[in-house]
Amino acid sequence: MVYYILFVFLMLLSILTQVRLSKELKLLIFILVNLILISFVGLRGDIEPDYENYLDIYNFSKSNPSSLGIEFGYYWINNIFKTLGIPFQGIVFFMAAVSVGLKTYFFNKYSPNFGLSLLIYFTSLFFLFDFIAIRQGITLSIFMVSIPFIYQRKFLPFLLLMLIAAQIHVTALILIPGYFLFNIKFSQKILLALVAVCSVINVFKITVPLVEMALTVVSVPGVSADKVAVYLAEKEYAFVSVKQILLGFIFIFLKFRYKPKDEMINLLVNLFVFGILLGTVLNGLPQLAYRMKWYFFWTESILLVHVIDYLSKGSLKTTYLLYVVIFGVYGYSLYSLLAEVAGRGDYIFPYKIFLQ
Repeated sequence: MVYYILFVFLMLLSILTQVRLSKELKLLIFILVNLILISFVGLRGDIEPDYENYLDIYNFSKSNPSSLGIEFGYYWINNIFKTLGIPFQGIVFFMAAVSVGLKTYFFNKYSPNFGLSLLIYFTSLFFLFDFIAIRQGITLSIFMVSIPFIYQRKFLPFLLLMLIAAQIHVTALILIPGYFLFNIKFSQKILLALVAVCSVINVFKITVPLVEMALTVVSVPGVSADKVAVYLAEKEYAFVSVKQILLGFIFIFLKFRYKPKDEMINLLVNLFVFGILLGTVLNGLPQLAYRMKWYFFWTESILLVHVIDYLSKGSLKTTYLLYVVIFGVYGYSLYSLLAEVAGRGDYIFPYKIFLQ
């Protein structure tokens, strides 16, 4: 029940943050939202699939990090907390504060409607990367706050943040070459062609063996090699969903019709299209594809707000009618997501804090 109460809270917040508010009230709302979401994530008990795994890492944090199969940065966070006598829940709360705090900062700074962006994120990625895969949740947050450095052409700060992120989850290294690609002003034809080709590949379930081919000529060291071996062991097919394909076309249209010179919109649309491309290229490695594509698909949380702004053309009535559609679609998305996670075992329901 608490999950849906939070959803209703974010619905009301979306409506409230659509109107002009004083700086003082905006700050108060920002602080309140952070306190609620960070506490909700940081105080949770063993109600998600990875909780026991993270607890084991904490308990054995005095061991060799390579034997634990984790990155050095996350290893040392656990080591320091345990040395200081801070219990495991302290790490959970710390990770929640960093992960959620950075995301809310980004949405507050760059979204036309802070509340609606949070609602879309809450119903799509929040439980996956702030509840479960918390290391990648932090890595994603660091990537988000590094984005301004891309269009400001500040490579060193971007590189530094990505190297820090890679110490928490090694997949962040794949984002570094993106610095030279994400900010390119691609033509509409190129972007549409990319999404169209990816659509065909996904519809006909054509497997792209790109990673397997690359590994025949490139060796992967250490922890990364172990992770790649796990990814290669899976033989399922990874889809880019119809929803994501359709949103790709919509966002490309937005980019060239709404604010064609807006640097942030250009970058966010490019990221979403790269998510479609990467999810398609890695379709033979479902776990890796799933992890990697969400570094890009979170951008719908902001781009959809711009789509509503474009379609409403300043009409508050039209805006709120579109909000009703969004609430319905993403409310169902939340229901489906929670049901899927709960179906993996005794997870999610009921919500409980670590003291219970």
